[in-house]
Amino acid sequence: MKLKPKYFEDFEVGLNFESEPTLITKEEIIDFASKYDPQSFHLDEEAAKNGPFGQLTSSGFMTLGKSFTQIFKTGVYDGTSMGAWGIDELRWTKPVYPGDLLKTKIEVLEARKSAKNPRRGTTRLKHTVTNQNNEIVMTWISNQMLRTKS
Repeated sequence: MKLKPKYFEDFEVGLNFESEPTLITKEEIIDFASKYDPQSFHLDEEAAKNGPFGQLTSSGFMTLGKSFTQIFKTGVYDGTSMGAWGIDELRWTKPVYPGDLLKTKIEVLEARKSAKNPRRGTTRLKHTVTNQNNEIVMTWISNQMLRTKS
């Protein structure tokens, strides 16, 4: 479901919204790992059997990228995002496997209007990524800059 774009003023503390689920495939895990995280348990199913997770797993950086993309696909930042100045408290709490169905829930923790630029504000947003069993696989906090309405 596509959401209406939100400006800084729309991000009240406590507001929650979530993405549509995204299927994680073996092919994309291997493709991503071959380019950006070439560890055996991300690249090779046989090698992964003897690895720390017992099977092929997604790179945490791929999981982060998927979560980031999921939120942008909601439409909430369409025309209002001004970038971000960082990520805090990134945690990978459970492996992500081929066939997992991930979704991202966001909760607004803080919203501060810029003292230097009245056309923007910064929100601190907690992202909680869950799999099809509602198990938390990753959490992270973004510091997102957004346009104001005026």
